[in-house]
Amino acid sequence: MTTTKGKAPDAKNRDGHSRWSARAMLRMAWAVLSSLVVESVVFGLAAMPAVALFRWHLTWSIDSAMLKTIVLAMALVPSYAVFMFLLMMLSAGSMKLLRWRPVAPADMPIAELGWPLCNWARYQISAHLVAFFAGELLRSTPVWSWYMRLNGARLGRRVWVNSLGVTDHCLLDFGDDVVIGAGVALSGHTVERGVVRLAPVRVGPGSTIGVNTHVGIGADIGRHCQIGSLSMVPKFRVLPDGGTYVGVPVQPIDRRPTTDQTGVNGDEE
Repeated sequence: MTTTKGKAPDAKNRDGHSRWSARAMLRMAWAVLSSLVVESVVFGLAAMPAVALFRWHLTWSIDSAMLKTIVLAMALVPSYAVFMFLLMMLSAGSMKLLRWRPVAPADMPIAELGWPLCNWARYQISAHLVAFFAGELLRSTPVWSWYMRLNGARLGRRVWVNSLGVTDHCLLDFGDDVVIGAGVALSGHTVERGVVRLAPVRVGPGSTIGVNTHVGIGADIGRHCQIGSLSMVPKFRVLPDGGTYVGVPVQPIDRRPTTDQTGVNGDEE
């Protein structure tokens, strides 16, 4: 497991708490500034087709102001669709090009504010902006799965993700036919005692995670598993193939039919 270590202990205030060093403050300032520049470029390029359309609209020689307004209004939806597509593509591409994708496993103390933590923060900013401008419209569609792949996720075929709480895409490995329900919180990071911890999450082929379930970092869910709604998979928990799991924390349940369903000795009631 990788860790980030400072060269010297940070100074402490009167309460005994560590203060960020000058180098840490400079790293934070550079991370914020670089993220602002990159996102401005990404958004600017993504918006260029829509801006060009509006400028072109001003040159139309249509006598009727009403007709001109109607045509422009009808172009808003396809213009925004193009903007979302370019935003997803450029955002994911910039994270890969700049190597800001986080690498797991890793423990990153917030007090040290090292470069791995800064890269993770910039990656999160990029993904959250895409989720804000495109995620709510595109989640649970093949387009959203396509974006997650571009952003580093290893996804099989026919993967459906119906939750924007699925983050840290580059730390996820989903097999074929995985279904993630609405409101699921699943990511490759957690914060413990001032340390951001990263670990990959794996979901095997054919598995389904129910509505509003929480999946911890490092979880390894087997093939053809069913995770019930409102459940919690603890961090680093391994769930064997083919099981049905419910509860907080999850526990396996028996899926075999009972005598109440089939009758005594298999006779129908």
